[in-house]
Amino acid sequence: MRLIWFNFRYASPFLCSLLLLKVKVHGAERINPLQPYVFVANHNAQIDIICGASATPQPARFLAKVEVKRIPFFGYMARMFTILVDRKNKESRERSYRHMVEALQRGESIFIYPEGTRNRTDELLKEFKDGAFKVAIMAQVPIAVQTLRNTRKLNDPRSLYLCPGTVEVYWSEPIPTAGMTMNDLPLLKERVRQEMLAHLQQ
Repeated sequence: MRLIWFNFRYASPFLCSLLLLKVKVHGAERINPLQPYVFVANHNAQIDIICGASATPQPARFLAKVEVKRIPFFGYMARMFTILVDRKNKESRERSYRHMVEALQRGESIFIYPEGTRNRTDELLKEFKDGAFKVAIMAQVPIAVQTLRNTRKLNDPRSLYLCPGTVEVYWSEPIPTAGMTMNDLPLLKERVRQEMLAHLQQ
């Protein structure tokens, strides 16, 4: 976790500066650095990870697709810093749930993109998958909603184009899950979706 914190606190901001990206954060005071969360964010571009990490007040393990471990060097880093999942394999999905809940119970936070992959559609958000919300309810920890604006304009998901500029990051008030059951999952998922849409539609 010390290495993950170094990545969030120093490496990601350095990479943003190197790429001439300014990250402007709103509402970070809503996040308690001593409270484990399931962090969720919208996902449009390759720069989302470094911009999102730069704006997050505490370290967190990302949930990543198992395919990333094949990428030279980055794959090695992913194995160290993330929880990998093969979404096509039910056993792998269930194992990743267990690992995430165990991490949350140890006091570590988890970072998940509920859209599952980058949004290459013309919609503001893709449909959300259940994983982030299921894990939050299983561990009974709050969900912290991060919304990134302008990343698509600077780094179109359908190309390798990258342009300098400002990324706006908004934190909503964390949503508690204490007392929730899986019956509450659809409403929780929709509430998070509406929080993101409210910022994206401004």
